[in-house]
Amino acid sequence: MGVTMEMEVIEGRFYLIPPKGILENLKPVVVEKFNGGDLKYIGNGFGLPSDKMTFNIECVVDDDCEICPTAVEILAELAARFRNVVVKVYNITYVEKPFEPITATPAFRINGKVKFSGIPLDPEGINLYFSEFLKEAYISTHPKLNWLLDRIRRFAEIYGYMRNPSDSAYMNIIYRLLKNIDDYGYPFCPCRPLRQSDEGRIYELNKDRVCPCRYVHIEIKTKGHCLCGLFWSKEKVDEYIKNRLSKYGWLIKEIDKVQKALEELKKRVISGRGRILAETVINKLQEIYVSLPE
Repeated sequence: MGVTMEMEVIEGRFYLIPPKGILENLKPVVVEKFNGGDLKYIGNGFGLPSDKMTFNIECVVDDDCEICPTAVEILAELAARFRNVVVKVYNITYVEKPFEPITATPAFRINGKVKFSGIPLDPEGINLYFSEFLKEAYISTHPKLNWLLDRIRRFAEIYGYMRNPSDSAYMNIIYRLLKNIDDYGYPFCPCRPLRQSDEGRIYELNKDRVCPCRYVHIEIKTKGHCLCGLFWSKEKVDEYIKNRLSKYGWLIKEIDKVQKALEELKKRVISGRGRILAETVINKLQEIYVSLPE
């Protein structure tokens, strides 16, 4: 394998590294997307988490990958539709891997942090799949994230509260708080409608709704958690965990078995038809994983 970093840039935002193999074959398809060609994967209803953040997407493909051409076409549609999307596609048939780990192709990294592999093949699944990872990248690389998490942690420690025990629900609240910071400059509670004014006095009118808002204590006392579910009492969290283990304990054990089997599969399968089969299984499991209960 060579180490050349020859590249071709399309419209200043789509990099083919290098423009060889399947990337050479797909160049006309990518160019067509930027010139008003048919967008068959990324529908009109698809939106980015933010128009203020640049999403740098890196993708790793190779000449033997059967679904990699679809991945390149999807990324071309994202970059063609949204000017704050920059894509670099590496063909590791000719260049070194740009990041690790890569257990299957296509492999992706967003904003240097969020990594995942494979894609579902139906348009609805594709939109959901990329929406989730783009949202994760928005949250994990937001410049105000650490400030917000520290604010939440300190408040919870002072009053003996706990954060929402559901990771997905918790991160959705964090996402909405970050959006409010972007839109208004403050982490207003995402579940309380804001009072609006033509005079631009958004903070003065809604300072009681800046998270942690003034209503948290009474709501935890009466319901066990605040309105949006960010802060919980310890008793309510213990009750939640007990119920979830009772309902999904068997699933946790099965997922653990599958993860161990996949690790062994990665070690043994490296090429040929066996590799294609392994990639198909891994990609399908990742597609299922997105829809699993937490």
